[in-house]
Amino acid sequence: MKTKLIFLIMGLGLMFTVSCTKYPPASDRLLEDLAIITQYDTKIDFNNYHTYSLPTSITKITDKDTTQVTGSTASAILDQIDKDMQSRGFLKVLATDKPDFGISVVYYQNTYVYTYSYNYWYYPYYDWYYPYYPVYYSSYTAGMLNIDLVDLLKIDPVSQKLYVRWNAYVRGLLTGDHTTLEISNSVHQAFVQTPQIKTTAN
Repeated sequence: MKTKLIFLIMGLGLMFTVSCTKYPPASDRLLEDLAIITQYDTKIDFNNYHTYSLPTSITKITDKDTTQVTGSTASAILDQIDKDMQSRGFLKVLATDKPDFGISVVYYQNTYVYTYSYNYWYYPYYDWYYPYYPVYYSSYTAGMLNIDLVDLLKIDPVSQKLYVRWNAYVRGLLTGDHTTLEISNSVHQAFVQTPQIKTTAN
């Protein structure tokens, strides 16, 4: 009986340790969650492109709806794109001025919900109790920012297909409590990773 009691206490202690182990808080995951992936069309000479247009909002797509996002966070992203494009020699114009590049900024967000449970046995002084199976619910939100540099000079005349000459994916951005500086730095890093995106035509 004493042996059973010892193993039971050890088991309960282990379950208590596991049950108290939670997904790290957002404040501890901000930097490790950010991952930046870029790719560009190697067959394109970017010196043939001079101008670009930039939207005034970010398109947010979730598992429920699609909305247009404005405000300080959206402004931080759009402003940084604007700064990097100008620093690479491109000239910003209005969409009505027929720019060479159009820039699309889309944020994809999904919320994941999962359940988990532990088997608890209660061992009173005189007898065993029946097991108890509590169920816990938890969720987390994952998001990815997508920036596309769309070619508006070379549109397929038949299918009207548009070609993306450069895109950047920032996984984890806007998930949690990122500071404006972290948001701007992440967008800037996408341009740092692709120095080929520049022009000397202007």
